[in-house]
Amino acid sequence: MITDDAKGPVATGVDRVGAICRRFGIDSLAPQLAACGELLGGGGVVDVAVLGQFKAGKSSFLNGLIGAAVVPVDVLPSTAVVTRLGYGPRERVLVHGLAGEPFEIPLSRLAEYVTERGNPANEKRVSLVDVELPALSAFEGIRFVDTPGLGSVFAHNTRVSMDWMPRVGAALVAVSVNHPLSEDDLLLLNDVSSHTPEAAILLTKADLVSEEELASVIEFTRGQATSRTGKEWRILPVSNRPGFEEMRGEVREYLRERIAGRREEAFGEIARHKALGLVTGCRGYLLLAERAAGAADAARSDLVAALARERSGFGSVKGEIRLLCNHLKAEARTAADERFHAYHGEAAGRVTANLREAMPGWKGNLARVTRDFEGWLSDAMMEEMGAVSLHGEGHLAGFLFRAQTSVSRSVRAFQDRLAGEIERALGIRFEGARFDAQVEEPSHPDVRLSPAFDTYFELLWPLIPMTVFRPLVHRHFLRRIPWETEKNLSRVAAQWADAAGVVIDGLARDASGFLERELATVEGLVGEGGGSGSRREGILAALSELSSLESAIS
Repeated sequence: MITDDAKGPVATGVDRVGAICRRFGIDSLAPQLAACGELLGGGGVVDVAVLGQFKAGKSSFLNGLIGAAVVPVDVLPSTAVVTRLGYGPRERVLVHGLAGEPFEIPLSRLAEYVTERGNPANEKRVSLVDVELPALSAFEGIRFVDTPGLGSVFAHNTRVSMDWMPRVGAALVAVSVNHPLSEDDLLLLNDVSSHTPEAAILLTKADLVSEEELASVIEFTRGQATSRTGKEWRILPVSNRPGFEEMRGEVREYLRERIAGRREEAFGEIARHKALGLVTGCRGYLLLAERAAGAADAARSDLVAALARERSGFGSVKGEIRLLCNHLKAEARTAADERFHAYHGEAAGRVTANLREAMPGWKGNLARVTRDFEGWLSDAMMEEMGAVSLHGEGHLAGFLFRAQTSVSRSVRAFQDRLAGEIERALGIRFEGARFDAQVEEPSHPDVRLSPAFDTYFELLWPLIPMTVFRPLVHRHFLRRIPWETEKNLSRVAAQWADAAGVVIDGLARDASGFLERELATVEGLVGEGGGSGSRREGILAALSELSSLESAIS
């Protein structure tokens, strides 16, 4: 357990950076602030993320470390589900849903929740799976985080891997020996470097090359990684095949010595690294304000005028985003209607077959048989539509991802234009905040049914001899099934389209709100009042406070 004293300077620093961000309206650092709070409140457990491209050998490596085939290895990528594996006195798998309380499952059912085959498009609505294993006793105090593969054909997997990045405590970046570092790998290494000081490159499938070739690959990988990131990287070749036990032993020794064996020290380094990253990010915004305050009046006036032009054209930017989103909503509605109605024959046939089996057991007068039918049909349709609805997110995920990507691109274009104006006026490069477009899961269907008859036959049941009319009544019930199926499929399609529309509208609102806040923040930091009196003194005092915090944390 990491003591409060050990966390003191870092926790204090995070709190004070948060206060500075609130004072100057710097909302962009909220994810990093939340990640630091999560790390400091986690009891000193260090999350070791295993990152890398799809099929780089991450899951196979973890299975080799555990000594058993625990993590599913599939020809399909993992879903948008992060799996954490750590020591526990007994075998235990805890599934955390997007809603509701966590629940346990047998280890044998893990693949049903964390693979694309068992849980396509995360239709089971899982946010995280924790696996506790006695076999990991040598690594007590750390958790291995198996993230969905980057570069996957499933766009949501890449998104989840990148979203997890701020929470990385330490990292192993898996690179297959037969696929040299790609541009995406190099970008990932650079991103990892900004989030943790404790990272190494895991050179997987080392058995595929000779000893001499492996040495060349190690040198090439080290040179490329160092050139791109500016830091020296530990390269750890590994293979799960027999005869490569020495390599696996070196990896285990690295994990024990660098992280598990010096967990308190490693935790302190990681916490300091993240806190210093917060300080650096906050300083970037304040330096913008300070540069504007010290700029010539003409330069600042030009920038203020440019910001005013952006403000005046802001309505057209929001209009473009709304137009884009409305187009995607219309496409999603058409696609939902087509894809859900494709289930009609299968669903109607299944309900009809079940109805034929159920009807002989319904006895009594017309009113009672009708009530039995309506109750049965309600349950049957709820079950069918519920099953069909599970495919909804998969059918519409592409539209949601397109909306997310398109909106993010529009936001970035606005920010790049803003950054260009700042660079022309002040001579500094300003990146601005990162817009994280969040996509929420749409809601589930509300199955509704029409009455079995259009008139109130139950009032006339004494006049209707069921011994004579029962076959007619049964045929009437059977004829209802295709229509009820069609109606409810239309309802489910409309509900999913509406839910997707709500998500897309939410993206548009979030983007507009983000741009509004970003523009307002920059306006406030570089406006005419930025260089006068108490405002400038406050900026300088905050920069001085950040320097003090940096020294205390370091």
